[in-house]
Amino acid sequence: MSSSGTTNSTSSKKRTISTLFAVGLMLFSMFFGAGNLIFPPMLGIESGDHFVPAITGFLLTGVFMPVITVIAVAVSGSGVRDLASRAGAIFGVAFSVVAYLSIGPFYALPRAAAIGYELGIESTFGLSGGLWRLACTAVFFSIAFAIVMFPGKVADTLGNYLTPVLLILLAVLTIVGIRSMNNPPIEATEEYSSNALVAGVLQGYFTMDSIAALAFAIIVVSSFGGSGITDHKKVVKLTSIAAITAGAFLLLVYIGLGVMGTRMPDKSSYSDGAAVLSSASKLTLGSTGDMVFSGVVLLACLTTAVGLIAACSAFFNELLPGISYRAWAITFTLIGFGISNLGLERILSMSAPVIGVIYPSAIALVLLSMFHLLVPRHRLPYSYRTAVYVALLFSLIDLGVNHNLLGMESLTFTSSIPLFTEGLGWLIPTVVATAIAFAVDMSRGRMRKESLISGEIDESLHSDVTSGSSTPNAAGKDD
Repeated sequence: MSSSGTTNSTSSKKRTISTLFAVGLMLFSMFFGAGNLIFPPMLGIESGDHFVPAITGFLLTGVFMPVITVIAVAVSGSGVRDLASRAGAIFGVAFSVVAYLSIGPFYALPRAAAIGYELGIESTFGLSGGLWRLACTAVFFSIAFAIVMFPGKVADTLGNYLTPVLLILLAVLTIVGIRSMNNPPIEATEEYSSNALVAGVLQGYFTMDSIAALAFAIIVVSSFGGSGITDHKKVVKLTSIAAITAGAFLLLVYIGLGVMGTRMPDKSSYSDGAAVLSSASKLTLGSTGDMVFSGVVLLACLTTAVGLIAACSAFFNELLPGISYRAWAITFTLIGFGISNLGLERILSMSAPVIGVIYPSAIALVLLSMFHLLVPRHRLPYSYRTAVYVALLFSLIDLGVNHNLLGMESLTFTSSIPLFTEGLGWLIPTVVATAIAFAVDMSRGRMRKESLISGEIDESLHSDVTSGSSTPNAAGKDD
């Protein structure tokens, strides 16, 4: 090989590594919103001497699930719609539209701005009132929109600039906090003393990062495409590495914040994780603590908002190409700005039920798709449809009982459903029903003896998803 060829190869490899690291940091920053910031410290306080199993459970659903969700979407082809279409073409469109709207402009996006204002500005600097909220959220969305307007630069801006600053502030806060505070952990609360692992799993589940991962995956995949990487296998490989990189940073930050929570003084005086972090900042960093806390909150919220606007705009531009990416970005920015000024409490009360309904179906879809990677030549149409619809049914029952819709509060059979009171009543019925559907798929000849557990993903699956089809081989359309 000539020297010029070697130089070009080395240069290309360096660019790929640089892009990979930037995308990994970008994905971390999009996941790590203010909600993720406040969960681990409170878990550390409440789990006390049961911290290890509690944080293990939290990492399972707060880190592992989002990581495999990103990988699952990358393998499926172009995005959430392809993945969801395995349960049917109509479901694929309906689910992806509802998912993007609910985790984007109608919930997570305005929530990020509201949390940024209420924790990063109002509680820190005392700038309260409707006009201050309006002004601060206007600045917040203006910055987010300015970054989003250059979709090819989102990974570069977040991964190379904003996220390193966020990580430095987090490192200062956690390392100084852990080193300067050495109070012994308290006895675990009843929730954690009875089953710390399950309690931690539930806390990680309620970060709802798995459904956010469905949206963010499209940004990761397109970031590699924008760097000139078009081979599907290579995109899947790089996306997997980027997702694992983001997961590794999330793991380190969550453990650090959790350990800091176990070492806080006067543990019984804190009502939530925000109060824990605010107090820790002041105790360990003195007068600069407020600035560090505010910086962490605002950067965490801003990077998440950028990711949400970019992901939603890219998806709807692909779904309805007659409307430009810029037009969608303007629309979603304005919607998010308007809803954010309703206040955090109203945003949560209005939007959280919708998220609670679609979240179980999203998790069922992702877990089954990951299982499908082990048997890529096998067709599982009934398995996919059963998994998502049973999860949807029981999440609707949960919504009806908890909000007494149509008199459903009086239903008595829900008391016999495992984990129903914990908000996971859909889990066992979905697993059982999907196992039965799996057996039906097998009996109808939709299974073959050949398996690629140790080999590569079936080429027919690749050709379907990369051609932009609704993945008939993967979805297992009826013969």
